[in-house]
Amino acid sequence: MIKLQITAFIAVFFMTASMMILPVPTETEQLQMQREYVAKQMQQKEQLADLEVKRIADAYARMSDAERLRGDAEVLY
Repeated sequence: MIKLQITAFIAVFFMTASMMILPVPTETEQLQMQREYVAKQMQQKEQLADLEVKRIADAYARMSDAERLRGDAEVLY
């Protein structure tokens, strides 16, 4: 029980110290960080989509002509 209290005290101490040392970001800095985060997330989603398209294209390229015709016929009808 005492160890838990000591650990909590140490955590709060370091959190308080870091909040006093690190500057608080301004509103424009926060907005910029949000924009960068959103842009990074969108870029990752685009990369995943590109990989999925490549995977499907590779699978299609490995198919035989008969499999392609049958698959295209299933899609059309």
